Amino acid sequence: RLLNSSPARPCPPGPLPLRACTRTREAAMVYTRITQPGQRREYSYKPGETLLFRLSGTVIPAVWHMSLLTCVVTFFACVIYEPLRQGSKDQALGQREKLLLNLFRDMEKVMQYFTGFVTFILGFFNSIVFNRWWHMRELIGNIVEAGQNTAMHIAVFFVKEPPARDGVDGAVQLQRSRRELIRLLALGQALALQACHRVRDHTWLINRGLLVRDSEEHMVLQNLASPGYNEVFCWYIAKAYKFMGEDGMVDEKVFSSVLYSQRWSMLSSSNHSEDLMMHLNQQIPVAYTHLLELMTKLYVLITPLALVPSLLWVAIPVAPLVTLFFYGFFRLGTTMLMDPFQKDSGFDTEALLMASILNMESLERNVPLSWVARRRRLEEQGVYQEKSLSAGFLADADASPPRHARLARVLPPPGLGPHEDASSENADSARPPDVIGDVRCGQHRRQRQRQRRRQRRHQRRRLGGQSGGRGRWAGGGPESEEETRSCVHLTADKSSVRDRGAKIIYQESARAVGACVA
Repeated sequence: RLLNSSPARPCPPGPLPLRACTRTREAAMVYTRITQPGQRREYSYKPGETLLFRLSGTVIPAVWHMSLLTCVVTFFACVIYEPLRQGSKDQALGQREKLLLNLFRDMEKVMQYFTGFVTFILGFFNSIVFNRWWHMRELIGNIVEAGQNTAMHIAVFFVKEPPARDGVDGAVQLQRSRRELIRLLALGQALALQACHRVRDHTWLINRGLLVRDSEEHMVLQNLASPGYNEVFCWYIAKAYKFMGEDGMVDEKVFSSVLYSQRWSMLSSSNHSEDLMMHLNQQIPVAYTHLLELMTKLYVLITPLALVPSLLWVAIPVAPLVTLFFYGFFRLGTTMLMDPFQKDSGFDTEALLMASILNMESLERNVPLSWVARRRRLEEQGVYQEKSLSAGFLADADASPPRHARLARVLPPPGLGPHEDASSENADSARPPDVIGDVRCGQHRRQRQRQRRRQRRHQRRRLGGQSGGRGRWAGGGPESEEETRSCVHLTADKSSVRDRGAKIIYQESARAVGACVA
């Protein structure tokens, strides 16, 4: 209420997710998804494979324009230096030509001094930035580890059934309490990772079952000026203490040790999250970064003039390589390693969060071992029906990539004719879910090619048995359409077409080929 009523004043740009300046709540944070866009496979690689011909995820897209500039400058420098070199041999140079020739030769000595300066300051800078990047990766791992350790305590020690209350069995209360604690752990981790991305997207949390819309938790988090993970960690401690004390879900012999371990894990998660915020909000001093950029760009601009006297025309391919090395390491440190949460090449926080939730939920559902059968009986009886926390994340993992979504749109589901609308109400339910996928796309492409070859052979056999060659197919009348339709359904029902998605592709391909032949 105070933020909305106070007069807003402009805030300076920067990576701070939360600022002391006043602004409306809508502009407090950038509302985007926590997931990083695009397929992250282009930023990963297999150990041992060659990366020489790789462009995506490398520093080349950020450096090629500077390398091209040095290549052009080196070419013109060679054009200028060649007559000066010939004139110096014949001793036919004027005062200006001699001055220009000495400038080229002096630049070669200047480059030797600059090489030591730039190598020292650039190496020191990249060492600091990489250690900073690696420390942030360790802090994320510490947050996940604290959550895993807490989930282990929940699974092992929260096993005593409370007395029945409000007609709810004690076993069901215990199951719901354990799941509620796991949900709070996952919610705290998600809010911490969202804060690293400068994001506060409650809708994303609601869609994945970590938060209930318009609940008391939701209303409190909306009114907070902070990211909210510290408050969630405190909620967890309060609820765990209630379940342990009032409901008696933990044995009294281990009450103190379990409570201490729970509090210590939440404090560790909060400390590591604050360390992450400190790293992101406190950049490397601007004076150091400015000096590094100035020296690096001066070195890159001197390189063409310094290499020409000794290498001449060979300097044209060598200068871009020198630029790629020095300017590439500068761009690597200032863009890719400085903030691993800002770009697609950074940390895959969604995968980390999904793996953490899967592990924590698996511990809650399968430990202790004697609970597995009892939980199954409760679910079969309909007494305990709770949605899995990992269902929303697994649904996102199985979702169709945007670049393959057009296949699902053009292929009609089973039961629809060639002129029926595939976007009807039952089209989405009948659409094959496994036609599209980044992993299986290559398999379906090869299977579709094999089906097309079989269909062509089948058409050739039918055409070969007809009198007059193409007489009956060339007419294009109703008889040829029936022939085509029957051929499509006959061949599509072969036992070799086992995958429903491949069957649809096969039918669509057969329709297209039959129409062309007709």
